[in-house]
Amino acid sequence: MARTKEQNDKMSLATKKKIMEAGLKLFSQKGFSMTSIKDIAQTAGISTGLIYRHFSSKDELFGELLENTIRELSKAIQFLSSHVSPLQAFAEMTSDLLKDIRSSEELSCYFLLVTRSILEEEALVQLAGLQKSDLSLFEKAAELIEKGQELGEFKPGNPFKLSLLYFSAIQGMAQMKLFMGERYIAPEVQDIMALLLR
Repeated sequence: MARTKEQNDKMSLATKKKIMEAGLKLFSQKGFSMTSIKDIAQTAGISTGLIYRHFSSKDELFGELLENTIRELSKAIQFLSSHVSPLQAFAEMTSDLLKDIRSSEELSCYFLLVTRSILEEEALVQLAGLQKSDLSLFEKAAELIEKGQELGEFKPGNPFKLSLLYFSAIQGMAQMKLFMGERYIAPEVQDIMALLLR
């Protein structure tokens, strides 16, 4: 019996997801130039031809992964902008980030992909947007930290410096998860929040 359009669409989405997961893993570990379409196909367990049904090139796949990163950074900025309580905003964001790092390698791979892209200048046309989004997130977090300092919730100090310290710790945890594997021990929310609290 022939598959329905709905079944075909569902299979197509599942295949695209497998391709993107394989691309994310390989681009973050090996970099853009050292990853081939063949590598991605082997990791995803599909044919190279199937990749070309979803992406016209390796550049397009890489670009879509970076666009996903930029969208997630924009969501984080909106999240920080929407909170009245700096303490609550950072506690919730920290909890969510640590949960994501603990539950899968996806967030860790995205952090590594961003670092690799900026250092190796492999981000193609998305590099400027990625750097702008990263900087906007750090600045928005610094504004919230400054507000928290005024409320007496956060320790004194340069708010932008504290923002960078906070995100460096999160990124470090994400990368340690990839490096340590099963030996990784996730910090508690209060461990990370201690970087900000009085």
